[in-house]
Amino acid sequence: MNDWLRTAAKARDDIFSSSLDVSTHSSSVVRPTVYESWRRSRLQGLAPEAVSPVEFSEIELDNYLSRTVTSIVEKRAAALDQSACALVLTDRDGNLLRRWVRDHEMAADLDAKGVAAGFTMDESTVGTTGLVTLLTGRPELIRGPEHFSEKFKQYSCASAPVVHPIRRTLLGSVSLICRVADTTPLMLSWVTDLITAVEEALRARACQREQRLFEAYTTYNRDVRHPIVALDMTTIITNAAAARLLGGVDQTLLWEHARRSLRERRSGPTSLTLPNGEVLSVDCCPLSGQDTDAGAILFLRKGSATRRKSEAGALPKRSVLLPGLVGRSEKWRALCFQAHRLRNGTSPVLVVGEPGSGRLAVAEALQDAQAVRVVDAIDAAALGDGRWVQHLHVQLEDPTCVLVIRHVDSLEPSTAVATLAALRRTPPARLLATAQRRSGERAAHNALLDHFESVLEVPPLRERLDDFPDLLARFSEQVAGAKNSVEWTPEVVQALTRLEWPGNLNSLKTLVRRTVTGSGATKIGTDDLPPEYVARAARRQLATLEQIEAQTILQALREAGGNKHQAALALGIARSTLYRKIRALGLDLSASIY
Repeated sequence: MNDWLRTAAKARDDIFSSSLDVSTHSSSVVRPTVYESWRRSRLQGLAPEAVSPVEFSEIELDNYLSRTVTSIVEKRAAALDQSACALVLTDRDGNLLRRWVRDHEMAADLDAKGVAAGFTMDESTVGTTGLVTLLTGRPELIRGPEHFSEKFKQYSCASAPVVHPIRRTLLGSVSLICRVADTTPLMLSWVTDLITAVEEALRARACQREQRLFEAYTTYNRDVRHPIVALDMTTIITNAAAARLLGGVDQTLLWEHARRSLRERRSGPTSLTLPNGEVLSVDCCPLSGQDTDAGAILFLRKGSATRRKSEAGALPKRSVLLPGLVGRSEKWRALCFQAHRLRNGTSPVLVVGEPGSGRLAVAEALQDAQAVRVVDAIDAAALGDGRWVQHLHVQLEDPTCVLVIRHVDSLEPSTAVATLAALRRTPPARLLATAQRRSGERAAHNALLDHFESVLEVPPLRERLDDFPDLLARFSEQVAGAKNSVEWTPEVVQALTRLEWPGNLNSLKTLVRRTVTGSGATKIGTDDLPPEYVARAARRQLATLEQIEAQTILQALREAGGNKHQAALALGIARSTLYRKIRALGLDLSASIY
């Protein structure tokens, strides 16, 4: 042991004293894990003689992990009492939550060095310690001179990560610290045994949220014939009746549907359309009136059972109803049902909706006639009334044409009167028009708006969340071609449904074009999305400055090819800091919330 200590200490001194760049050296004495940690520490600007744990604030020390580990340690207190060791618990960011030590001399020395609850010892702060286990994901023993800091050379540290046994997420670490002279390989065995007991306790107790969710599920699931779902942002529980109704994509979208209902405090059932076109009625009951992320109980019913037989019999297939358009949501199906009654007729129809919602496409789909001509009323202001009316007459030379006037609500009152007179002199086979849906008011009333006998309202994209898979597939086909199939993962679909989409379908088309042409991938994941979209789709709403920070981080990750270490170097921050920011900003969209 002494020979190894002298050899390791000499190799350490040689590496640190001869150059600031550890990467230019190599040593057969230094283990690869330690060497790489030294290298990262130096690249982050740390100096072995000038690092110390840093006090942190706004961290809950007495959290669920701390209480669970404490209960296990208390059962093994006798082993600690008989040894000159210290036991340390950290969270996943390297913040010390608890410390147990009976040796008063060691306790005083650790206090002086900042190895105490309320301080952080992650790699970006103090360099190489046993907390390298948080990065490697496996038990690690760091002995004496293997520590980066000069302050810790007289100690050895055996550490192991704590992983949630159900969610498989990193929770923190437990470290056993002793003096170098007392180092033994058995330290790792003792720590790993302790970790096993902690994870078993976590499995048995789960977390308070999971317990509450399960209790709510068992309370309401008294009649297994009725589909019921209990879910929050990390867990979903269904009975057999509900499982038969829901597929994989539906489960990822179900929480977004429920969360919107909770946040908007909707009362009564809402509609959810499945990929097979079946409509479900979803009644959402929150588990907490204060916290919308606490979870909910969903009561599902087949919506088709309540539809009037006359409507069900009259509703044709979507492909026949509106050719070239796709959708399965309740709002879209309601529009299609109204449009079916007006297709290939002669009465004038006004199609209203928000900009980019697809008003023109709906208007064109109302008629099978080949000669559909489109004019834009916005041009009337530049042309003047006389030339505008003349332009209309040119379009109306064919008496069989169907005329579509876009943005008819933009016409000035005098121009609208002149337009209406021109249409009466030479009526088209059918008149269709589009106008912007305004909130309770019109800009300036024009006589042409009163000419329309029927009005169709196209729903905005935010009310068509169930249509995202179909819309993404259709727009991808338009960009890549029918022969180049592009698949959008459920995680991407889920993330995109969180956005507001003020530009509606136009904005979604732009995203598809940028993503498909930019990545060239046949399967689009969250890593393929432009950084600004990922930042906006974060799991929590970000402030303006946070969005800027999120986009900067995502752009660095994109340029580094997903390599977090290289991205951290480019940003000038520690890799552990990068991980912490990604979690804090809610940018980890690589997997669905389930």
